[in-house]
Amino acid sequence: MHYPRHILLMLAVLSVLWAPDAPARMRVSYDDATVVDRSELIVVGHIKKGSVRDVAHAVPPGGGKSWHHTAVLCIAETIKGKTEKTEIPIIIHYGLDPRVGGYELRDGARHNRGGSRPGYPKELIEILDTGNSAFSGQPLVPDAAKDNLWFLRRREGTFGETRSNGPLGIVDPEDLQPLELKPYFACYLDKDPESTVARYAAAHPEVAKRAQAYLDHCEVQRILKIEDAEARARRLLPYFLKDYRWDGVPEALKGLEACGDPAGAVLMTVFDAEEYRSSRVPIIRIWESIRYKEAVPVLVKLLKEHDQFWAGQRLEAGWWNDDSDPELMRRRQEVSGETYYAVAALRHLGNPSAREAIELTLNRWRGIVVDTPQIVEECERALRTLDGQTAHN
Repeated sequence: MHYPRHILLMLAVLSVLWAPDAPARMRVSYDDATVVDRSELIVVGHIKKGSVRDVAHAVPPGGGKSWHHTAVLCIAETIKGKTEKTEIPIIIHYGLDPRVGGYELRDGARHNRGGSRPGYPKELIEILDTGNSAFSGQPLVPDAAKDNLWFLRRREGTFGETRSNGPLGIVDPEDLQPLELKPYFACYLDKDPESTVARYAAAHPEVAKRAQAYLDHCEVQRILKIEDAEARARRLLPYFLKDYRWDGVPEALKGLEACGDPAGAVLMTVFDAEEYRSSRVPIIRIWESIRYKEAVPVLVKLLKEHDQFWAGQRLEAGWWNDDSDPELMRRRQEVSGETYYAVAALRHLGNPSAREAIELTLNRWRGIVVDTPQIVEECERALRTLDGQTAHN
């Protein structure tokens, strides 16, 4: 699953400003072409009745429990790779948990997760993504005891994070897909996958959105080869603004950073556009990364505008999570994030003309009741940086 930029922004703000010490773990989302390419064996198959077993991992000193499951996979058809076997052992790695007839198998025991309800299908095998803080509670496929698409790899480690020579298995939610997607995934095995995927997506709107990520990836790779940095930045901008990512990596954002100052100027053209408000923090961070000096007056102006915003707010204890007015809560959190990253960028840009706006922000936030003082601390760091530059000069 790809999370919209406003969700990612909110998570970023929370992790920086008011999150607990250990941030939530979000899975990387892998795109369909990657899932096909990395799989040693792709088959149509189902889990054999009664074959699911749980295997506890040794608990390291100071560590927590982890486990994986084993099963036997009955193969009906091979789509990629070679095997003459009709049954193979597989590993269902930690973070993907099977429920058999509504029961989880763990520590050698059966834990009821609805299996005692009258009429619950006793043969039903559901596999859930429990290794994600955005855990939905929905199984990857309706029933893994029936034929589905399995994208198998040889991995080891607690999270299946390293290659191995052991049994095949599934690691990520994308490694198990419903059977009806078989013709779609077959497109990625064609000699000209881009054209084949494009034609299939045009004829099958139900897969158009997921296929678009691959088509965007192909186009972005071509754009990245453009020699002229300004032309490259302008071509990358639409992909950046729609928060395009490939396997969780913001390729367009990375490409803009590589363009340097021309990208800074291109981003300046959309910074104040209300429809791209959710892109402000990523733009600020790019300006910081490329040390784009022309951003200084824009960020100074932003801090002064935000100071006026806070001047009109009545902030009581707990205001950050006060959802009595959800739109106001969202706006406050958004402005907090922009404020923090603007000050951080100005610290790295090191222009003395930013001092007044940073001092204004510091004085404002010293009077705001918050659980943690990150914005105040960042203002103080920025002012120390400017002081150090003045002393050095």
